[in-house]
Amino acid sequence: MRGTLLYIGQRLILIAITTVLVSSIVFLLLHQIPGNAFLNETRQSPQTLAAALHHYGLDLPLQQQYANWVQAVIHGDLGESLVNRGVKITPLLIRETSVSATVGFFALLVTIGLGLILGVIAALRQNTWVDYVASSTAVVGYSIPSFVLAIFGLLVFGHYFFIWTQGTVFYTPGFTSPWTQVEVPALALGLPYASYVARLTRASMLETIRTDYVRTAWAKGLKARVVVTRHALRNALIPVVTILGPLTTGIITGSVVIENIFGIPGLGKEFITSITARDYNIVIGVFTFYAALVGLANLTVDVIYPVLDPRIRY
Repeated sequence: MRGTLLYIGQRLILIAITTVLVSSIVFLLLHQIPGNAFLNETRQSPQTLAAALHHYGLDLPLQQQYANWVQAVIHGDLGESLVNRGVKITPLLIRETSVSATVGFFALLVTIGLGLILGVIAALRQNTWVDYVASSTAVVGYSIPSFVLAIFGLLVFGHYFFIWTQGTVFYTPGFTSPWTQVEVPALALGLPYASYVARLTRASMLETIRTDYVRTAWAKGLKARVVVTRHALRNALIPVVTILGPLTTGIITGSVVIENIFGIPGLGKEFITSITARDYNIVIGVFTFYAALVGLANLTVDVIYPVLDPRIRY
C-alpha cells in the first residue's frame, strides 16, 4: 500500500510538471502568432485599443507576460477572457469540464460495456453465427469515424425520429438532464472505441479460456457465470485495461469534434470557439485542462492493474 501511494504521488508530480510544460509551450507559441482578439473589434480608437492591451498586460515584453502568467497559474488563476471582458477563465473551464466529463463518462461506459459484452459473447460462441455477427459489427463500428456517426445520429434521431426525441439530441440550455441529451453524443464518441475493445476482448478471452486453471474450474462443476467472470474474464481484462489509457485519451480529444457538432457547451466547443475568436487565454487554459485530464486518465488505468492482478506491485 505504501508503495502504491508513493507511486501515485510521483505520478501526480510528473502530471503537474507535464501540464506546466504543455501550457508553457502553448503560451509561447500562441504569442508568436500575429494579431490578437482586439483586432476583430472595429470602430475603436487607438486609445481604447491601447487601454485594452494594457489591462491584459499584452503591451509588456513576452518574458514579462510569461512570468506574470506563471505567477497567476500558481495561484490557480488562468486569467480573463479576451473576448468576454471580466469573465474569469478558471471557473468557466471548471464548469465546462463537468459537462465534458458527463459526455466522456457515458462514452466510456459505451466503450467498456458494449465492447466487453460483444467480445465475451464472440469468444464463448467462437466460429458460430453469433461470433461472426459480433466480429463484423466490431469491424464496421471501428471503421466509421466518430464524426460520421455523430452526423448520422443527428439525422436519424433529430429528424426522422423527432416525434419521439423532440430534438433532445441537440443541446438545450442548462444541460440539467444528461439522460435525455447525452445518449447520441456518447454513442457517437464511444462506439468506434467499443469496437476496438470488443476485438481485443475476444482475442484475450479465447486465449484465457484455453488455460489449465479455466479447464480445472469447468471440471470442478462451477457455474458458467463464475467461470467466465471470476476466472476467465478477470485475467482477460489485463490487456484490455492496457489500452484504456490511450482510449480514454482518444475520447477526451475526440470530444472536441463531437461537442462542436451537437452544440454541447464543454471544453471541446469552447476550444473551437476560442480559437476562431482568437481568445488565446482560453486556448491556453483548455490545453492546460486537457493535459491534466490525459495524465489523470492514464494514472487511473495504472492504479487498476493491481486490482485485477495482485501480482502487480508498485
